[in-house]
Amino acid sequence: MKRLLTAALISATLASAPSFVSAHEAPAAVAKADTVRQQSAEALKIAEQGFMAVRDVRMARVAIFQGAPEHAVKLTDAAAKLLADDSTDWKKFARSSKKAALVDDQYVVIDATMGISENYVGTPEKEAAIKKANEKLAAGDKKGAIDVLRLADVAVVQNLYLMPLKQSQKAVAEAQTLLSQKKYYEANLVLKSIEDSIVVDGAAVVAN
Repeated sequence: MKRLLTAALISATLASAPSFVSAHEAPAAVAKADTVRQQSAEALKIAEQGFMAVRDVRMARVAIFQGAPEHAVKLTDAAAKLLADDSTDWKKFARSSKKAALVDDQYVVIDATMGISENYVGTPEKEAAIKKANEKLAAGDKKGAIDVLRLADVAVVQNLYLMPLKQSQKAVAEAQTLLSQKKYYEANLVLKSIEDSIVVDGAAVVAN
């Protein structure tokens, strides 16, 4: 992609963009807006936990190859703790994907990007629309951003990065055991399998 839009859209991807209502509007509308904001916050929390777990897994592999196994153990333990957090309702935001290799697993979004399609040809009007869309994304208004781009006839592709939760939990637990046995090469391969299992699910958001 030639140019990335602001990637502040994880929570907006998993839940609708916030609805802004005044205190004078119907109580049902206010309650709905509160629910949407709560769902967005929960979705973002899950995405952050998954992202941090994968980051710890990646850094644990680096630590192994740099000859710092004690640090690799700490990072792997941290990843395991994040993935095993019982206070997180992972199932609530689990997604399906046609690219999912593990059909019995729960895939959760850990990252997201939105970018201009490769055949994008810039004009002053389109550049202005992209700037405005970035501002709306930064404010959490994904729908508003997409509407702006649609009116400007800008083609956009969104990529979601999906992590298989069960497989990742199992793999990180196995890596912990291997590290305790000082089987560092084997532990690295198991940790690598977590990174390799992440699915990139792309879809056109706005078609020109």
